Amino acid sequence: MNNLKILTSGIFSTIQDSGRIGYQGEGFLNSGVMDSFAYQIGNALVGNALSDNPASIEFGITGGKIRFSSHTIVSITGARVVLKLNDNEIDQDVPIIVKKNDVLDFTKMTKGRFVYLSVAGGIQVPTIMNSHSTSLAVNLGGFEGRKLENGDVLPILDLSQVSHQSVTKLSPKMPKGIFSLVNSNKIRVVNGPEFDWFSETEWQKLLQQPFSLGKHINRMGFRIDGTTINFKPENLLSEANMNGAVQISRDGHPIILLADRATHGGYPVIAKVISSDLGTLAQWPQHKPIHFEKVLLNDAWLASAERAEVVQGIYKSKPWEILLHTRTMANKIKRFF
Repeated sequence: MNNLKILTSGIFSTIQDSGRIGYQGEGFLNSGVMDSFAYQIGNALVGNALSDNPASIEFGITGGKIRFSSHTIVSITGARVVLKLNDNEIDQDVPIIVKKNDVLDFTKMTKGRFVYLSVAGGIQVPTIMNSHSTSLAVNLGGFEGRKLENGDVLPILDLSQVSHQSVTKLSPKMPKGIFSLVNSNKIRVVNGPEFDWFSETEWQKLLQQPFSLGKHINRMGFRIDGTTINFKPENLLSEANMNGAVQISRDGHPIILLADRATHGGYPVIAKVISSDLGTLAQWPQHKPIHFEKVLLNDAWLASAERAEVVQGIYKSKPWEILLHTRTMANKIKRFF
């Protein structure tokens, strides 16, 4: 069986994909990756179609060390790490060919918080409710519904088993300037469902005052420290929680809900972080001030379209084929027989 072995699992590593979408109403967490842009770039680099919702490994806080049992292509994206293949330092954000017994070491993280290992064909774990994502709160999905540990062996495909037929047929050309960790000085937001519960004065606190990450930050959400924000004293019925919702707690501090958020809640939501900036927030440095910027819905859609264009550009360039001259030639020969 083709596999990869976790030699060093790091502090917090789980199998994730784009999330378990469509089951929140039945009480199941969405889960999924914290930095969707890094995850998408990683899978594009190895030729996995995003429509297949491929499973990657998300390493939080620290990276990991992996041994491979077979020939395949992988990528490392997201947070910056010191990346070594068999003790030789190599680059991130490119397709990497590995062979039997090769060891990929990226235990040291230098910037950011979440790093992604993507493998051609995806990590071969069962699909539960259309997703491979791990939901730790209910021990669901991923690998036995838990965090990965040293010694875990995960099934993968040998490169000969991987199909890239869903990708546009173009000549391979390595994309330039791919950088999967997005740096920004601001986090963009749009109006939340209860935006009108907050006066103009309170809105200006959110938009004009710097905030910082608190001590309580995890995959469920980030608690934000800074000036307190007040809202009108009314009771709110519980409503569905959104990824990126900026809730204001009773003590006036913002809490930004993220991938492993509860399915519903009762705090008023003043704003929502736009989808394109969720990964930026997830990777935000602990001591860097957070400034919120309010934008229009159209701006949010345009930002999403720009990110999607970057990812599609990688698919069209087919960078993995640069590493596979013999495989490319074999595919051409097949056309004649």
